[in-house]
Amino acid sequence: MNYLELLKSMIPNANDFKSGLKQWISKDAKFWGIALGMHVLVIGVLGVAIGAPVAKKLLQEAVFFDTEVDTVVEEAEITHFEVGETPIEPTVLNTDSLTEPPSAMEQEAQNNDNSAIFEEAGGGIASAQTTSLGGLGGFSVTAFGDGPSVKGPGGVGVGVGTGDKAGSGGAGEGFGGRGSGKREALASGGGTADSERAVGAATNWLARHQNTDGSWGCKDFSRQCKDPSCSANLGKEAADYPMAATAFGLLPFFAAGQTHESKGPYQGVIRKGLIWMTQKQDQKTGMLGGGNMYEHGLSTIALCEAYGLSHDQKLKNSAMAAVKFIEYAQNESSGGWHYGARPTTVGDTSVVGWQLMGLKSAQMAGLPVSKTTLDKAKKFLGSVAKGKSGGLFSYMPDTGPAPAMSAVGLLCNQYSGMKRTDPAMVEGMSYVMANLGYSLSDSYFLYYATQVMHNLPGPEWDQWNRHARRHLITSQIKEGCATGSWKPSGHTAGPVMATSIHALTLEVYYRYLPLYQLNKGEAKTE
Repeated sequence: MNYLELLKSMIPNANDFKSGLKQWISKDAKFWGIALGMHVLVIGVLGVAIGAPVAKKLLQEAVFFDTEVDTVVEEAEITHFEVGETPIEPTVLNTDSLTEPPSAMEQEAQNNDNSAIFEEAGGGIASAQTTSLGGLGGFSVTAFGDGPSVKGPGGVGVGVGTGDKAGSGGAGEGFGGRGSGKREALASGGGTADSERAVGAATNWLARHQNTDGSWGCKDFSRQCKDPSCSANLGKEAADYPMAATAFGLLPFFAAGQTHESKGPYQGVIRKGLIWMTQKQDQKTGMLGGGNMYEHGLSTIALCEAYGLSHDQKLKNSAMAAVKFIEYAQNESSGGWHYGARPTTVGDTSVVGWQLMGLKSAQMAGLPVSKTTLDKAKKFLGSVAKGKSGGLFSYMPDTGPAPAMSAVGLLCNQYSGMKRTDPAMVEGMSYVMANLGYSLSDSYFLYYATQVMHNLPGPEWDQWNRHARRHLITSQIKEGCATGSWKPSGHTAGPVMATSIHALTLEVYYRYLPLYQLNKGEAKTE
């Protein structure tokens, strides 16, 4: 028998195959079916149990955000305005106020100094005092020191806001610079009327490009475009991450002190975005997004800010469930986070930064955060610290330092209460300043580094702010449907991320993300 004949003899014919199949079904299929079903059941049960049972309980008890539709909220028509004259009142982000030119006195009050050259008596903050609490000028605080904060767990300071409602000075728990109380912070922090108008144009563009279901998309936002000018700025490699894009879409509104409960032209926009986010949250685990920790971290920040500003109890459990998932998703050994939950890799500095922002936002909103989780995160940051004094940071422990990662790591150190005089902070600031030119081509680095420098008042911050502020104002698109947006730089996530992250950079003067805001009373830990 040759090889071909042998091969044919090993292959059953149709009748033999049918007979064998019937025999297997009658004898073994039931057993295998039961076994498979049990495996699926066990995996499913373990998945729920491992995937944050606390989050599941929270969401089962939640009053879903969309069950009580506020019929009083009317959909305001979002009209397009040109970026030209500066606003008469920068805290009101609507078309009418943004088309009114300011008086000479108002311009002076806004510290409208757009020069790129630092002069000792000029705008910004040139103070060398060490009791300015990391640059948080314009606020009533009770803890002073050389770092961003010197009191409270996890580097969270203690202070008092200026009100108890969003839009009128914030919630009194680290949001005092937002809303109608932000004008003093705008001037003292280094903002100008022109920078605030750029923010107004950005929020207008974001509102005009929200999807009808309340979400935003990194890629599919262009469905709302009135002309090709917006989609022309969409990178070919841009992917669509709707949960992350929606978080980015909402955050600039929150930074301005506006929520779904504050009266204004964007109240409906914000409400629809929050409804979409809470509807899409995994009701078993609290996960936000399609399994990507970038998306989850960003969305946790948005939910915590929305809750912290409004104290809307319909948002509390959703925000808490998101926090619990961050705690669950951490690498138990390294203390890091990576793209997926419970990573086998040690994690990376970029993802870690967003998770810490989510946890600190929760603290600022008065939500409990595990101290153990924060301590483990410090361990990871130590593993990626580089440089002579540990002031530079790498993406992973076995890679070299990079500007963006160093800015993330420095900011995390500031969260932890590191003093500005610490050798690591001094080394890191020098490294950031040496990359000032690079920041203009990488919006991700610019966003983090601006926050780092803003927490370090002095001539360096003034120099950094003048260059960054001028770059963002002049590079903002001022024609067509794309008016108010920015072209992506240093990433491929599209104009929604670029516009949001640039607007947030210009809102640093009064926003400070809840991570660095001062809390009324000590943050809770468990």
